[in-house]
Amino acid sequence: MIHYPIYGQRPVHCLDGVWDLAFLGCDIDPEQIHPADIAFADRMAIPGVVDSLPSYRKQRGCYALRRTVQCQHTGRAGRLVVGGLGLWAKVIVDGQTVGTCLTPWAPWQVDIPASEATQRELIILIDSRIDPERVPLFDPYFDFYGYGGIFRSCFWHELPELAIERAAVLPQGLDGALSVELRLLGQLPAEVDVHFAIDSGEEQSLRLTVEQGVAHFQAQVAKPQTWSPQHPHLHTLSIRLDSPGSAGDSITERFGIRTLATAQGQVLLNGEPIKLLGYNRHEAHPQFGPALPLQQLVQDLQILRSLGCNYIRGSHYPQDQRFLDLCDEMGFVVWEEALGWQARKPHFASERFHQLQEAQTRAMVRTSINHPSVIMWGFLNECESHLPESEDLLARLSAAVRAEDSSRLLTFASNHPFEERNYHLVDVVAINQYPGWYPADIDKERPLDEIEPLIDRLLAHLAEQGQGDKPFIISEMGAGAIYGWRDELEGHWSEQYQAAYLDILCRRVVCDQRIAGLAIWQFCDCRTYSDGHALGRPRSFNNKGSFDEYRRPKMAAETVRRIFTQ
Repeated sequence: MIHYPIYGQRPVHCLDGVWDLAFLGCDIDPEQIHPADIAFADRMAIPGVVDSLPSYRKQRGCYALRRTVQCQHTGRAGRLVVGGLGLWAKVIVDGQTVGTCLTPWAPWQVDIPASEATQRELIILIDSRIDPERVPLFDPYFDFYGYGGIFRSCFWHELPELAIERAAVLPQGLDGALSVELRLLGQLPAEVDVHFAIDSGEEQSLRLTVEQGVAHFQAQVAKPQTWSPQHPHLHTLSIRLDSPGSAGDSITERFGIRTLATAQGQVLLNGEPIKLLGYNRHEAHPQFGPALPLQQLVQDLQILRSLGCNYIRGSHYPQDQRFLDLCDEMGFVVWEEALGWQARKPHFASERFHQLQEAQTRAMVRTSINHPSVIMWGFLNECESHLPESEDLLARLSAAVRAEDSSRLLTFASNHPFEERNYHLVDVVAINQYPGWYPADIDKERPLDEIEPLIDRLLAHLAEQGQGDKPFIISEMGAGAIYGWRDELEGHWSEQYQAAYLDILCRRVVCDQRIAGLAIWQFCDCRTYSDGHALGRPRSFNNKGSFDEYRRPKMAAETVRRIFTQ
């Protein structure tokens, strides 16, 4: 599926479809693979994951994917743009390595040298083995399954000599004033002639100064309409370059006009308080892994809308751009975060880990910059942020996000709320806790009475720490249930226990003005550990979904719908 931005002049080849596939082995060193020695004997659909294919289930290893790209022009450099893949990849074009991806799930791109041939051979080596030495951003203890494959659409761009990379469109209020940052590639001039039009209106022309590949200009929407969950109005900005003597280039970006702020413990959207009510959502399905078809993305949002939700936390990695396009159109607000799960002291001591975290976080922000649905950036879910060793990395990522985009709110989810050292970095305090599920009193049969006292303690502690004026959101809280298991004693893992838990939690959040939002953990069950860690995860799934992995509702779904829509 084509998503925004749209490049109207250059040839862009969508590479979705059936590729050649070769399984190279579980013990092979991918750095020693020679493309000419690969025997392609199978096929695979892209986007897709090898873990879902009957012949390769339970086989973590190295795979090769191949297809040809029929270019329209000779002598043009190219760029391969991948929406997300895992867990490691090397790109080989016409037998030559052009790049290696070490950032699973993150948007990634690599430049391709020009050729006099129009038919190009593209091979992507995929390694699904979990190896923190080679791929430091994914550890074996992560509580979601690490798939191997190309998760999202990928595109081959044939670039002109002077090309547009992106245009970041930042509304300067609700009156339609825009600040535009235009990023350019290729043979960069000192000045460039730009023609732009808003909402397919009359074209305007400017001559802009280019500094380090970036040009800036101001624009005005003639008839601005505000974006909100109730009225998700969207605008477009089309930009065209003049390149005398060579092919030109153009881009169309879509954006929304809305403002974000915080005041007196509330999130303000367009100057009005908004209570964030929704779920954490993994991109997961037992048949497709994270390579979800468009129909599933639409259905997930329709289900969430039917529950009365207005808010989604994209856990725990950058989101599919198609999904964010849909959120823009349907009026959901989104917390988008970079890949990270319980980073520990050794991670904080690794400069390589720091560099990769910053790289993927900047890539996320740059890719999603124009989605009005995205109101918060985050990173490093549940890291050991109570340790002094965490402070340098969290400060570095906070600075990187604010340097890329100062218009949105910044947060991260802490599960060390009473020892947290980094609240000062965020605009919104977000806390993950599971009272009544991982109980303080393990001998109590139904410890549901732990939920509200813990919330009270959190609110009191934040006030004591001078954080009481910041919005406080519960970024994870919930209980597990096995779909279909209804128990007379309503014990743990029963649908009744989960429904009773969420009844208490949701009523408290809806009625308490001191709580700015709730992301229930989680929307649907998703596959997790396939090793001994699964002893705490029946079926090797995280079963805290209000829906099972096939989106069949548990009793809790109706409980949430009743409270969120009352």
